[in-house]
Amino acid sequence: MTQPLPIGTEVKNQYRIVRLVGGGGMAWVYQVEELPSGSGKLWALKELRPQTQDRAEQATGRKLFDQEARLLRDLDHPNIPKIADFFEEDGRSYLVMEFIWGESLEKRLKAANAPLLETDVLNWALQLCEALHYLHTRTPPIIFRDMKPSNAMVTNTGRVKLIDFGIARTYKIGKKRDTVAMGSENYAAPEQWGKGQTDARSDVYALGATMYNLLANMAPTPAFLPSEPLPLANYNGAVSARTVAIVEKAMNRDREARFQSILEMHQAILAAMPAPQLAESAAPPVATVPQPAVPVPESGSGGTPSAQARLQRKVQPEPQPVKPVPAPAQHKPRPAPVPLPPRPCPACGRSNKPGARFCVACGHSFVPLQSAVLRIVEPVRAAWEMPVTRSPMLLGRASQAEDYLPDFDMTFYDEDEGYVSRRHAQIGRGLDGYSITDLDSYNGTTLNGRPLLPRRAYSLRNGDRIQVGLVIIEFRLR
Repeated sequence: MTQPLPIGTEVKNQYRIVRLVGGGGMAWVYQVEELPSGSGKLWALKELRPQTQDRAEQATGRKLFDQEARLLRDLDHPNIPKIADFFEEDGRSYLVMEFIWGESLEKRLKAANAPLLETDVLNWALQLCEALHYLHTRTPPIIFRDMKPSNAMVTNTGRVKLIDFGIARTYKIGKKRDTVAMGSENYAAPEQWGKGQTDARSDVYALGATMYNLLANMAPTPAFLPSEPLPLANYNGAVSARTVAIVEKAMNRDREARFQSILEMHQAILAAMPAPQLAESAAPPVATVPQPAVPVPESGSGGTPSAQARLQRKVQPEPQPVKPVPAPAQHKPRPAPVPLPPRPCPACGRSNKPGARFCVACGHSFVPLQSAVLRIVEPVRAAWEMPVTRSPMLLGRASQAEDYLPDFDMTFYDEDEGYVSRRHAQIGRGLDGYSITDLDSYNGTTLNGRPLLPRRAYSLRNGDRIQVGLVIIEFRLR
């Protein structure tokens, strides 16, 4: 695995590395100072360094890197970083661009560990709309295709910058689908998964998914799964109905039902922005109560006012009648509580303590069963959730030959591995709770690291982890 360049390394005899900002995978990003030292000019240096020995993957990485450089070179917009240089040295490609003082929206969300303020999210979304509209109105139009919180930087002054143009592409009229399906699974529109050519409405979907993530503190369900994302209000009841409607329309899986342009979405967000707070008006002057006239006493000898004349009588307020203090109320003694009768179990008839939540004999639940979700924690970077909306809920791989689609299709995570069976496992919901059953799958299912016997139901508790192939799923009660 390649390592980042050490601090102090000079590149092209023109830039000296100050610090590593981030990166990994296909590229490293550094903060560099322009030589000669002391000029004070700082840039961001992006270096292509694929973490693979596969020549095909290296070629793909170089193609995407070169494509990013060509696109950025001709762009000029306040919400897009400016490019300063692009060159190769020692077989490596470098891109020098404007250094952004700030942090990504992804980092801001992680630091808050809670949904972000709606007014902030709407303001950032407006700026991102302006950047995307600029891209979409180029000739030919540029489709960004990777809108997500980690690709939007917010500066110390509140300006948002759209970064990472590695998979952006120009729109080709008449082409039915993209040559390569690319995107981030939580934010990419359905058409990015080989179902059509991406267009401006694909960026509309991704911006809606980004807003969903920032307002919910949870990434939405990927569009290639049959399950719809949980309603935004489930995570954040404080979001206004107008904003919820914008997110839902932008994320519609039918692109004909989305906003048909990013400009249309921009106008909807403007209409949803709260009215600016009016400045508090100055308090009206307090009306003065005229005081009774004080008679002017006669002057003493020589025209000098007497001592009595120099004194001013103060107007005394009229005495108010004293209200009698009511006698303290006498509290009546509370009646002794009536003991509750034992709670019989409707399933087995066993008598339980009053207020019991579960039967001590058979485990029957006396309280309404909570809704449940499956939270994907591995191998994807950003967790997302799928609600358990039916029983049984089938987990497995899709089969085009049999026209079979499970409730949770894991084909995307197991396309070439073969660890997941078509009917791998199922989650059931009964009167007493949820359970997981392995359907005699080829590679088995584990619960909290322990293999499950096939065709046997195992009770699920809040926080349990299920592993199917390479996918780890966390079971959560809501």
